[in-house]
Amino acid sequence: MSVQSTSANVLNVAGSIGGVAQSVSDFANLFGAGAGSWQGSLKVASYGGVRFGVLSDVLVAGRKNAIHDYPFRDSNWVEDLGKQARKFELTCFLIEDDLVIGSGGVVAHRDRLLAVCESEGPKTLVHPTLGTMDSVECLAVEFTERVEAGRMFEVRLVLIKTGKRLFPTDTLSTVDVVSVKASLTGIAAIADYVRTAAAAIQAGASIVQQAVSTAVGWYQLAITAINDARRIINSVSTLWGNFGNLFSGANTGYFGSNPTSAPSVTATDLLCQATAARALVEIDGINLQTAAANPSDATTLAASINSLLADVVASAINPADAVRLLSGMATFNPASSVIPGPIGTDMAEMNVSLAALFRRNALAQLAITLTTYQPSSQNDATTVLSGTVSLFDAEITTAGDAGDDQSYQALRALKQAMIADMASRGADLSVIAAFGFNSNMPSLLLANRIYRDPTREPTLTQQINPIHPAFCPQTFQALAN
Repeated sequence: MSVQSTSANVLNVAGSIGGVAQSVSDFANLFGAGAGSWQGSLKVASYGGVRFGVLSDVLVAGRKNAIHDYPFRDSNWVEDLGKQARKFELTCFLIEDDLVIGSGGVVAHRDRLLAVCESEGPKTLVHPTLGTMDSVECLAVEFTERVEAGRMFEVRLVLIKTGKRLFPTDTLSTVDVVSVKASLTGIAAIADYVRTAAAAIQAGASIVQQAVSTAVGWYQLAITAINDARRIINSVSTLWGNFGNLFSGANTGYFGSNPTSAPSVTATDLLCQATAARALVEIDGINLQTAAANPSDATTLAASINSLLADVVASAINPADAVRLLSGMATFNPASSVIPGPIGTDMAEMNVSLAALFRRNALAQLAITLTTYQPSSQNDATTVLSGTVSLFDAEITTAGDAGDDQSYQALRALKQAMIADMASRGADLSVIAAFGFNSNMPSLLLANRIYRDPTREPTLTQQINPIHPAFCPQTFQALAN
C-alpha cells in the first residue's frame, strides 16, 4: 500500500488526526492500536471553536535568554529573562463532509476558520496532545488548495500563547498611609488648640497654672501606665528561646513576629532597658510641665507631647502593652474646678482644650503603634480594632460637638486608614476554634496533630497559655487552621 493511499484511508476513516479519539476502533484496524494508545488519547483539534485535522505540529518553547559576550573572555553569561511564550506551527487539513468534525462543505468550513483567524483577540486552542489552552493569538494562517487534492484544503496555522495585558500600578503601603494621617492629625489637633485656647491664655497666671495642672494630670496617667506590672513582666517577652515564647500579646502573630532579642541578651538586660525607658518618661514629664507653663508656645508643647508618647511606646517591649497603655492615655478627661466669673470660664476652656490636644495626639500615636501589632487570629484583630475604633468614635464626636473641624476631619481620615491597615493584615487570618483531647499532651505534639506543622508550636503555646508546654490542658481554644 502506498503512502498516498494510506493517508487517503486515514482521512476517510477518521476525518482528522484530531478526531482519532472518536474513532479508535477504526484506527486500530489500520495501525493495530488499542484503547489507551497514542491514537486513542488524541483530542479533536480546534481553534476558536472551528475544528480541523492536524497532519503535523511544531512547538517552539523554552526560556527567554540574553547572551552577554565580553572581550578577552572565552565564555559568556546567559541571563535568564523568564519563560518564553509557546509558539505553534500546525499543518492542518479540511475535508468535504468530514463526519468526525462535522465540517459540511469544505469551502464554508474554510471561511469559518479564516474569519476566526482574522478576528480580533485571543481564542481557545484545543491541541491534539496538549489539550485546551486559553489566550492563544493567531499570527498567520495559510490555505493551500490543489486540483489534485480535490475536496481537501491544506492549512498552515501559526499560533502563540499570550498573557493578560497588565499595566504598572502604584499603591501606598497601609502603614505609610497611617503614618501620614497620624501626622496630619497631630497638626490639626495643635491648630484647634491654638484657635480655642488663644483667648483664654491672655487671661494671665491663673490660666497658665491650669495648663500646668492639666499637663500634670495627663503625665500621671503615663507614669501609672509604665508602672503597670504587666508591662514590667512583658519587658522580657522578647527573650531568646522558649521562655520568651510563653508570653502572648501579639509579640508573635500568625503572619509575623516582632524582633526577638539576641541570644546573648539576658532577662536582667531587658529589665534594665525597661528601667531606663521609665526614666526617659519621667524626664519627658518634666519637659511637658515646662512647656505647659508657656501654653502660647504651641510648637514646643506639641514636641513635648509627642516625645512623651514615643517614650511610653518605647517602654513597652510588647506591642500589645503599648496599645493598652496608649488606650488609657487616650481616655484622659480631667475634672475641672468650678470657679465663677470670666477667669473660671477661661480656666475651664484651657482645661478642655489641652485635654483634647493630649487625647488626639495619643490616638495618633495609637494608630501608628497598631501597625506593629501582630494579630494572632481574626478574633484578636477584630477585638483590638473594635476597642480602638470606639476610642476614635468618642473623640470624633467630641471634636464635632466642639466645632474643631480640622481635628474632626483628620481623626476620621486616620480612623479609615487604621481600619484598612488592620483589615489587610487580619482579615485573612483564621478564626479561633475549641479543641478537646482525651489526655494532656505536649504543645509540640498538638501542633503536629492540629496543623501538621510543628513549627507553629510557639504560636499555639501562646494561645493555649498552659502551666507547662509539656502538659497542655485537654480543652483549649486555638486557631482553627
